Amino acid sequence: MIKVKTTTVALTTVAALLATGGAAAAVATSDSDADPAAAGTSGTQAQAAKTAKHAPKGDGAKHLCKRAPKIDKRIDRVLRRLDGDVKKRGSLERLEKRISNAKKAGHDDVAKFLGERLKDRRALGPRLEDRQKDLADLRKWCAEQTAEQKDEKEADKG
Repeated sequence: MIKVKTTTVALTTVAALLATGGAAAAVATSDSDADPAAAGTSGTQAQAAKTAKHAPKGDGAKHLCKRAPKIDKRIDRVLRRLDGDVKKRGSLERLEKRISNAKKAGHDDVAKFLGERLKDRRALGPRLEDRQKDLADLRKWCAEQTAEQKDEKEADKG
């Protein structure tokens, strides 16, 4: 009985939504004085223009080269934090100390939660070191691109 009632309510809700959507579409088409086929076409064109407006025009290399020093500083800061001592918030040692304190206090759920956090934080270090190496390669590439652009400008002037 409950299953039938739930299904009936769901179908009634869907029908009401479809009817409302259909009425809104009818009002939208009746408000425009243009022919319905043209209205559909302009809607499609508007959607395509909106999509094209927000589509990436390139790979973002120029912006990435500009942000590379800031990214490098952030990675260094996080790695220093992870390697900090017990007094440094966010360090591995501090988190290990918190886990031992939770176990001593008998807070097993807290210790388990912090243990998962510690596992994730330990995995973060190698990932950031790899990213730092990739960033060094990116900076070399950016320097090469800048040098090539300067050479092209000098060739155009000369």
